Amino acid sequence: MLTKELIMDDSISADVLFDPISQDSYFEKIESRLAEVSSRPRARSFSEGLNVAIDRTEQEHDASIIGQSLVVFEERLSEDDKQDALDSQAFAEAVVRELPAGSSQEQRYAAYNEALTAIGWVTESYTRKKYDSKTLTLTMNEALLQVLQTVISAGSGNVLSLVASGFEKLKGDQAALKIVDSSSKNSQVVSFKAVPCIVAPGGGMAMVMGGLDVYSKDYNGDFLFFTFNTQGVHFFQAAGVRKFNKRAFDRKRQQVYSYIDAFGDGLFKKLVD
Repeated sequence: MLTKELIMDDSISADVLFDPISQDSYFEKIESRLAEVSSRPRARSFSEGLNVAIDRTEQEHDASIIGQSLVVFEERLSEDDKQDALDSQAFAEAVVRELPAGSSQEQRYAAYNEALTAIGWVTESYTRKKYDSKTLTLTMNEALLQVLQTVISAGSGNVLSLVASGFEKLKGDQAALKIVDSSSKNSQVVSFKAVPCIVAPGGGMAMVMGGLDVYSKDYNGDFLFFTFNTQGVHFFQAAGVRKFNKRAFDRKRQQVYSYIDAFGDGLFKKLVD
């Protein structure tokens, strides 16, 4: 279970926290951007459109790379919930990818968080701060597990196991690593997020996020598993917990699909054993 301090009172419904006026205002900008391009019709789900599966009703979702994020799922989630989480992450990553090239990491996280909020992910906690390494060397995947530990309780080892398993699958998937490499780096920073989606306390779906930004030129194409010397390198961590409001997502589902179709090419890769 998630830590008690970071979960809002179960008596507070995500529906109560949903603001349709703010959502409509956000999507005015999205629809304006869509009007500038000729988007393709969206008849199938996001992962189907990328040849991951043909029939949505039969497909099974597994660990996936979406832009600069590793998304993994607790088995107890329904396949529809998993699909909504994939589409949500794809939408947010596509929004971030459309930012100007010189955007700061703070601006990128702000756009990512705003996009998720607009499609029904209620933020229960979020922090971004300097990451203090307790070792002289570390790998980025190990550090991400440490960041996730800051927002889950000691009894949630299954969440960390899901992420660790996802990293093992990613390590051997060159096509997925290519997406990670192209999505996550600019001239002086590499950035990556681990995003386990789980059954929330009290029911529904929650998204836990652990992110790490490494300001260094000393990396290669396999930076997730590259051993960094932490001396003289600046690290920042981001961590958050969100609860899914499906009703809010359903209000803008078609616009989300259209935006992914227009701007999400090349962002997605399902990981296989």
